[in-house]
Amino acid sequence: MSTQDAMKTAALVTAAREGDTQAQDALVNAYLTLVYNIVGRALNGSVDVDDVVQETMLRALDGLGGLRTPERFRSWLVAIAMNQVREHRQNRLFAPGGVEEAEDLADPGADFVDLTVVQLQLTGQRLETARATRWLEPDDQELLSLWWLECAGELTRAEVAAALDLSPQHTAVRVQRMKAQLEAARVVVRALDARPLCEELRSVLASWDGRASALWRKRIARHARGCTRCSGLWSGLMPAEGLLAGLALIAASPALLAMVSSASGRLAPAGAVAPPDGQGGAVGSDSGTGRPGVRGRTGSRSQSRRRRRMRRRAVGGAVVAACVAGGGLWYFGTDSGTGADRASAERSAAVPVLDLSTPSAEDGSPSSSPSASPSPSVTKPKRTSAPKSANPAKRSTPAAPQSARRTPAAGSTPQAQPDPTDVAGQVVALVNKERSAAGCSPLTEDPQLQKAAQGHSDDMAARHFFDHTNPDGADPGQRITAAGYHWSTYGENIAQGQQSPAAVMESWMNSPGHRANILNCSFKDIGVGVHNGAGGPWWTQDFGAKM
Repeated sequence: MSTQDAMKTAALVTAAREGDTQAQDALVNAYLTLVYNIVGRALNGSVDVDDVVQETMLRALDGLGGLRTPERFRSWLVAIAMNQVREHRQNRLFAPGGVEEAEDLADPGADFVDLTVVQLQLTGQRLETARATRWLEPDDQELLSLWWLECAGELTRAEVAAALDLSPQHTAVRVQRMKAQLEAARVVVRALDARPLCEELRSVLASWDGRASALWRKRIARHARGCTRCSGLWSGLMPAEGLLAGLALIAASPALLAMVSSASGRLAPAGAVAPPDGQGGAVGSDSGTGRPGVRGRTGSRSQSRRRRRMRRRAVGGAVVAACVAGGGLWYFGTDSGTGADRASAERSAAVPVLDLSTPSAEDGSPSSSPSASPSPSVTKPKRTSAPKSANPAKRSTPAAPQSARRTPAAGSTPQAQPDPTDVAGQVVALVNKERSAAGCSPLTEDPQLQKAAQGHSDDMAARHFFDHTNPDGADPGQRITAAGYHWSTYGENIAQGQQSPAAVMESWMNSPGHRANILNCSFKDIGVGVHNGAGGPWWTQDFGAKM
């Protein structure tokens, strides 16, 4: 967390514990998604994820009076979340009826792996890695929930260690052990996906019940090591930390936000007892706060679980439907090498990022338009009556990355434009204004990214296509690499026809995928390319963070 972000958080914490309800709401809005990702991944498949998230947020708000260092609110909150996860596991283990309700815990509608795959539209080795997390033991899943966010740039190693109540050195040892188990699980996913299935493996699986477990992970991985046919599955595994670098958070549902916000309106007065900074023990008390306790609800647990399952399945359906609304493309990797194998892996790992907390471009933006290429989603995107670009038949023939989007012209007659360099500077200023409001650090204009962005805008105009992948098959990562930018993560937004920086920024900010790129705090640099001409301008934003 930057110093500026820490100061903002400290100001919110100070105001919230003095009873400022707006500050309390601001803290909930700022940190609910982080807590949801920690709890959701640690308790994958549990129907009680929403309850644990809500209890975490309420305990943190109740205990603000005991937080000695407001700047450390995030690490303190993460520690509370992990303690709530552990408490939940213990309560479920010893709760009356726990054995009978065991079958009820793994709820397909609450599967965080599926939610991750759907929201981030993971492909290639990122998809394998997400699915492999199901095969980890509960302790490793808890560690993974923190390490995943560390790789994504949301947490620091110090915060991970504090949440685990371990030294950084011990944390590093545990992470290495967990990564070894995750690598074995990735091979298990590959082995089970192989077609035709290895006949020797088929015999090993004769008594398997089809559920992911640590025991079967070990058996299948052991087979893969000794089998002549399956041993090759261990090769070509990219480091998991590189695959997870810069990945977006999974958006919490509006229903969960409303539930937490409603409950936080009945908080105890400031001054409730909290654990020392960095320790996330039980904060406050269920008695005297005016809110229902999560513990002790054994009587109606089954009915509550059924209601939550129905709500999650409804939300899951909305997630699938919303996947057609993606926009800007966001790519990740661990190396900017140019080898054929790595380039193929990078192309297969293209990931459009969706922000489901905002309305889709089709639903609310007058400047929205259909996708530039067919969406892989099972739900067909709605078409608008907005005008299409000139020469639609001359678009690129290769398949575009998923959810590459275009935005139509704001008017049919091109207007006079300032010099592109000045226009690009205005776009960067507007981007940094939006990032500042979202708590992200400003982006620095990078000449190499600017070269890549300008080249793509010029190319789209010259060859009459509108896509993230050009007619030669070069994707943003290859173009950015060719410009000399050595990236650890990158992203791209494109648009056509908007007649001013303000107009194109409005279009991008009204599209969840483009907005996610603009407000991605992992990005540090930006380049903007603008090409004027009949049917234009053509706009390109390239984002990146260096190795």
